[in-house]
Amino acid sequence: MNQLSCVGLLCGIFIFIPIDQVKSQITTEINPGSSLYSENVKSRSAHQNHPWWVNLGAGPALVGNTFAMNAGMVYCYQFDRSILSARMLGVTNNNPTVQRIDQSYTIYKMAEYGILYGPIWQTDCGYISAGAGIGLVRAAYETPIDIATNTSISLPVEAQWFWRLTTYAGLGVYSYISLNFEKPLYGVMVCAQLGAW
Repeated sequence: MNQLSCVGLLCGIFIFIPIDQVKSQITTEINPGSSLYSENVKSRSAHQNHPWWVNLGAGPALVGNTFAMNAGMVYCYQFDRSILSARMLGVTNNNPTVQRIDQSYTIYKMAEYGILYGPIWQTDCGYISAGAGIGLVRAAYETPIDIATNTSISLPVEAQWFWRLTTYAGLGVYSYISLNFEKPLYGVMVCAQLGAW
């Protein structure tokens, strides 16, 4: 009996001590108040969730050396420390008053569609990003007597600076350049941002 008791005691030590250690480790990991738990949740969410958002805005622009106004929409999708964006911009210097005074005044109506990719730097309250890619520009040149249209490949460049006001809404600035064979486009938009991050 003494030998059996000793064997049983030794088996219990080797079996129950590791189980208790595993239990304590699991309890620590699933305890919502532990730092390890929060790190695990952040790690899982970082790998499982890819933030996305849409920027909608308007502002001043240049078509070549001519002042214009622009409006646009930019869809963004984040991969860890990089960002993929698809943008659609409209730029025009349409001014009926000037056109009535100057019959030779040319109205530029430009539309640009681009896909861009680049790095992103973010904090708890916002982010800064930059990107470049390839795009397409459709240009219309309108005078009182004629309209000419052309299409060109473009090299789009962007920079974003946004503040995240909530987990679904933000506000910021989107600036861009579009180098093409028609007229270069430069612009800045003040944007509202909606998405999930």
